[in-house]
Amino acid sequence: MATAVATKPSLTIKRRFRAPPARVFAAWTEPAQIARWFGPGKIHIIEAVFEARAGGRFFVHGREPDSGEDHRVSGVVQEVTPNAKVVYTWAWQSTPERQSLVTVEFKPDGDGTLLVLTHEQFFDEPARDRHNMGWTGALLKLETFLHTDGMEKPHGKFVWNELNTRDVEGAKSFLSAALGWTFEATPMPGFTYWIIKRGDERIGGIFDLNSDEGCKGVPEHWLTYIAVDDVDARLKVALSVGAKEGRPPQDIPGVGRMAVLQQPGGATIAWLTPKPI
Repeated sequence: MATAVATKPSLTIKRRFRAPPARVFAAWTEPAQIARWFGPGKIHIIEAVFEARAGGRFFVHGREPDSGEDHRVSGVVQEVTPNAKVVYTWAWQSTPERQSLVTVEFKPDGDGTLLVLTHEQFFDEPARDRHNMGWTGALLKLETFLHTDGMEKPHGKFVWNELNTRDVEGAKSFLSAALGWTFEATPMPGFTYWIIKRGDERIGGIFDLNSDEGCKGVPEHWLTYIAVDDVDARLKVALSVGAKEGRPPQDIPGVGRMAVLQQPGGATIAWLTPKPI
């Protein structure tokens, strides 16, 4: 009688980027670029190594700025197809016996790239879930990096739309039924932010007004974001010519630095300096 073999947990994440495969591949495999986006939230990369050849070394050393805690992950590159695919092993220094496998595919998709990340052979489901959260945060930073670092000058462009609501589930239900949108949970400090998706394209977000004491009495509304080169400097100029400050500049992990202001005519707008932090 055959003995059943337990299948180890795995995860697959797909993201579309407005950049060609060669650009996304370089961001994933060139150490200087890896250091700009790798890791979720405020993780700061101390060292990154990626030898893009079979048998090459993979290593990333990151540090959490608030706690000073270090995280080191390493592996061996198994396969490289330039601008198309990389495969490498993955193990944390703290648990070297728990080796897993990462496969990243870079597929042409119109004028952009569909990235397919498969991470498999996890030790257990909690490990898979932790990595899912980590990759989600890191890919958000990668998106910001690709779309703002040398590819295009975003200053003055409309870059994001956000629904601010007290009934997140009701809003998701309505927007799904009316427009066919889907939603992806993105954990943030103290709450969950929901990314709005049209197919694989990330087009906006949903913010829960209940999560911010400063939003008491604020009605449901859509908030539009405009990219600016320096939100602090631009806000000072705006205030000097009649704007009112709605929310002072603040850092949003993995996204950038933003502020909310009211224009002289009364319209509310958000300004954002996109930058992985």
